[in-house]
Formats: sequence, structure tokens, C-alpha cells
Amino acid sequence: MLIFRHWQYYWLKRIKPKPLSIRSSPMPPSATTPNLHLLQHQFSAALHYQPHELTTTVVNDHFSAQQRLQLYCNNFIIGLTEVLVSVYPTVNAMIGSDCFEQIARQHILNHPLRQGDVTLYGDHFSDTIAAQPTLISRLPYLVDLARLEWQRDIVSRLACHDGSLPLAKLHQLEHPTHSLCPHQCYFHIPTATQTFSSQYAVVSLWEVVNQTDGDQQQQLLVALNINHPQSALIQHFKWLIWQQIVTPELIQLLDHCQQQRPIATLTTAQLTLLPQLLHHHLMDDICEVTDND
Repeated sequence: MLIFRHWQYYWLKRIKPKPLSIRSSPMPPSATTPNLHLLQHQFSAALHYQPHELTTTVVNDHFSAQQRLQLYCNNFIIGLTEVLVSVYPTVNAMIGSDCFEQIARQHILNHPLRQGDVTLYGDHFSDTIAAQPTLISRLPYLVDLARLEWQRDIVSRLACHDGSLPLAKLHQLEHPTHSLCPHQCYFHIPTATQTFSSQYAVVSLWEVVNQTDGDQQQQLLVALNINHPQSALIQHFKWLIWQQIVTPELIQLLDHCQQQRPIATLTTAQLTLLPQLLHHHLMDDICEVTDND
């Protein structure tokens, strides 16, 4: 597990630990030096406070092998905590850095980093929060707030939607042709689009925390009815993460389209929502239904 290179960024920002030295011998390396894969596995285990045998491999000098490993462990936890803070800034703001760091440490140890690239790290953090009964009893909406922030992070890594609309194909639908049949085609939703629903007003909460400050923020937080259910669209649109509160009916229409259900199967109520698909740039093509039979 090649994780060393990816963590140099974090270590250079602090007192960089002295590189670990592996015991050497004039004998052939195969007889005295651990296999590279085994050494990496043991180092990963050490970083997650799991059983390992590195203390018999790392050289002792001014610092013991355990002290050296502890320094790396501390920096590893701090580095991944910073990753989680960057993904879940609103959760961090709601519970404070001390509480967040404790939960982050628990998450890091229970959900080990499986690869060197930390840009994908942070999944299931809402599950770690849900396992904190005392915290959830005070802030029951926190799990959904974490879900929202993870979805925003996922969308940010998807290909950006440029806002193009299939105007020519829409015109063809008004004058059906053999090549574009409502019974065989569906409205394609841009790939960088996800839907979100919660029994709490966490979308509004996210907006208040991240888009206001000072007295205005406090006033909005006091006035916010957190127990109000909300649905939202999240889209990577023109290099920005676009977030919009919408009705559950529009969410159902998007689900309908994402399941590649034919246009002809749309209900009358859903047809009345089509202008919203165009207004919010939620349609980028009209495609033929894939035959999965």
C-alpha cells in the first residue's frame, strides 16, 4: 500500500519526523529484509494502531522504534482528519473542532485508508456519526447533514455539465418522427446530477452556515425549522457545485428519467414539470431507451 508519497504534503506543514531506518545487514537482503509488500502492510497496520512487528525492524537510536512510529501515527491521524474537515466543513462547524476530531479519529481507525489517493476518502462518515448516541440525541439532523456534504463531494468529482440543452430533439418531439419516438426515448439527466432528500431542513442549514455570517447567520439559525423535510438537487454545473431546494415531485421525475423510463410513460402531472427540467438545466440529451432484455 503506497501511501508514503501522498502524505508528504501534510508532514511538510509540521515538524517532519525523521525517516524510519530499517535494519540492514551484510547478508543478502532476501534473508534479512522484510518483503516490501509485507513491510508496507505492517506500516499501514501501525498507522491504524493495529498489531504489527515493525518495532523489531525499525532502527533505535536517539528515539525508540515505538516513539518514531508514534510520531508517524500522529501525523497520519492529523492528515486524514484535515481531509475529513475539508469534506465535512459544516458538520465541523456545528459540533466544534474538538468533538469533530474525536469522531474523525474513530472513523479513521474503523475505516482504514485503502489507497494512497486521499481524494476519495470520507465515505461512511455519516455512519460513524450515527454511532454516537449522545451526539445524535442532541443533534438528530447531523447524520443527514453529513450525507449532504458527502454527496456534494461526490458531485464535485463528476464531469462538469456545460448547460447545453437538446433543443433540436425537443423540437422533434413536438413533431414526432420515426427516428425519435416518445415510447422509445427518455430525457437524459446530466451525469453530474444527484438528488437528496431528508426529513430535516439540512439543505437550508448548510446554506445558512456557509453563505451568511454574523448577526444575520444567528437570526436565520434561530428562525430555521430544522424539522421541516427537504429535497434538493446537487449538480456540478459550469465548474460550480449548484444546489437547489426542489419539490419531491421533481425529484420523482428525475428518478423516472435516470431509470431510463420512456417519455410516453410520464404522467400528466410530471409533464407539467418539464419546464423546470429546462429552467434548471437538468436535461442534456434525449436518448434511446437501452434494451436490457
